[in-house]
Amino acid sequence: MNPTRKTDESFYRLFSASHTVSEHLTKREDSELRDKYDHNAFCYYSQPSADEVRAALAYQKERGDTFLKLEGYEPLADAFGMECEETLTMVLPPETDIRSWKTNPDVSIKAPDADQLEQHELKYYGPLYGDDYTVRSNRRLREKLTYLGAYLGGKLVGDCYIFASDGYVCMDGLLVDEDFRHQYIAMTLMKHIAEKAQERGEILYLHADSEDTPKELYAKMGFQAVDKLYEYLCTDFSKLKI
Repeated sequence: MNPTRKTDESFYRLFSASHTVSEHLTKREDSELRDKYDHNAFCYYSQPSADEVRAALAYQKERGDTFLKLEGYEPLADAFGMECEETLTMVLPPETDIRSWKTNPDVSIKAPDADQLEQHELKYYGPLYGDDYTVRSNRRLREKLTYLGAYLGGKLVGDCYIFASDGYVCMDGLLVDEDFRHQYIAMTLMKHIAEKAQERGEILYLHADSEDTPKELYAKMGFQAVDKLYEYLCTDFSKLKI
């Protein structure tokens, strides 16, 4: 199995139970966060039929869910009217020399205070997803994952989480306070993680939106794209073409 996919599957097993629902679809379900798309998606392994998508939609409606999400590592020939986003998995080759990565010597990295972390994420994700969801999601993630915080002058100015499995470590959820951007906050966090990974002989991965510019920065740092996840989401069932 592709090691990046093995790491992703191990990550989702922390939150979701999976079961086969049809020939080409497996359902991932998180009983604690039923409204989190990534934890409650249908994973496809080849093109599902219209009948399979109709059955998946009926399954979602029966559960009372208001969204349908399909995820796979190859694009769908027929997306049934669903919108697609692409997420890159990038790897840092173990021989990469990270000594040249610029950092901020005034930044300290440590486990973030839970209340400060919630407030930090609420500032950015609250307006997008709602305060209730943001808090529940963050608390659920903190149960299973390791968060790291970047502090400057005693203030939490950046955070991310990491997940380790079978010699691999993946960082995700990187968030830097907009008032402190362009001060190498993210680079300091990433170098801290990369140094620890290299010390332990672990392979470091991260996820990046293929449409965002940070992937270009990651490439300059030495990260290489090794996989792509295609995510099809529908939150208005009337737009489905099945």
